[in-house]
Amino acid sequence: MSLYRNTIRVTENAQKLEEKRLAIYNEIAAQNEVLGLGSNKAYRKFEMEIARRIRTITGSKENVRVKADELIKLISGSTCPQSISIAMFAQKVVSLCVKPTGSFNSAVYAYGRVIVHVTSKVPLAMEILIAELNKVCIYTVPKYIIYSEAAFQTKEAYYKAIGYAEEDGKIESTDSYVDRLSACMKLYGALVQTEVDGCQNLHGIREGWAWIARFLNVFPANLYTAAALQAFLEMAGFALHKRYKTQFRKLLDIITRDFLTALKDRGDAKLVKVIVSLRSYIESNQFLNEPEGWLLRSSLESHNFAPDSDHDQQYHYQQNRFY
Repeated sequence: MSLYRNTIRVTENAQKLEEKRLAIYNEIAAQNEVLGLGSNKAYRKFEMEIARRIRTITGSKENVRVKADELIKLISGSTCPQSISIAMFAQKVVSLCVKPTGSFNSAVYAYGRVIVHVTSKVPLAMEILIAELNKVCIYTVPKYIIYSEAAFQTKEAYYKAIGYAEEDGKIESTDSYVDRLSACMKLYGALVQTEVDGCQNLHGIREGWAWIARFLNVFPANLYTAAALQAFLEMAGFALHKRYKTQFRKLLDIITRDFLTALKDRGDAKLVKVIVSLRSYIESNQFLNEPEGWLLRSSLESHNFAPDSDHDQQYHYQQNRFY
């Protein structure tokens, strides 16, 4: 166990928050097991009702309002125990990332808005949702696990530890894994930057700033971390710049100087695409432009379509710290 612990890279604050959320998650899971979740067929219909609302979220104002209201009523006002409805809500939201559909990218900001609406009325749902997201994608913590032959007897064991899926005895491809982690990071990035009038985002922009600070302090530069960073910046960069301005630009300078240089120095052809994308994002100031889908469509338009202490922490780097 100590060998495995030595492979984990995570800041102290991020680890404490993850452990706190996981404890709440496990407490709810144990409670739900006693209540019969997984064995009581009566809950199956309710689960399908929640899934249908989440699956049909689109990027229009009216749709977001209606789906959020319906989900709040399902979670708060039904005969189903609230701990079960919260767990179902979190699982169904995160499942959007596990197998993203073609409409995922166009609706991801709408997902963020619905989440903020719902969790402002049911705060426990945010804790469970973030815990669920952390379990599916360690980069949302942010946390990284370094490969070690001493800690992992096989490469497959390592892949499973960092979240690769296994089906029929086979580990999924790296492309599939990266697609899923990118979707998780897009959802996370969209969530932290979401602001809704009259609602408190319980995991808002300060958490987004903390995430990127923690990321740069503990993560090595490789395909996985680069994909996570790119997805997060695409979703949250615009809002982060609006809020933090010069501080955010300084952070991007650090990414260019240290992270991108370390990526390039690896000499891996598989990294060329993400290096070009990240460099283009920074050098062309894409964070100044509203991302596609950031503003919800009006009902008329939609008819045309079928920081805690380390929130402000400094960024300290050692020579070769990205390797």
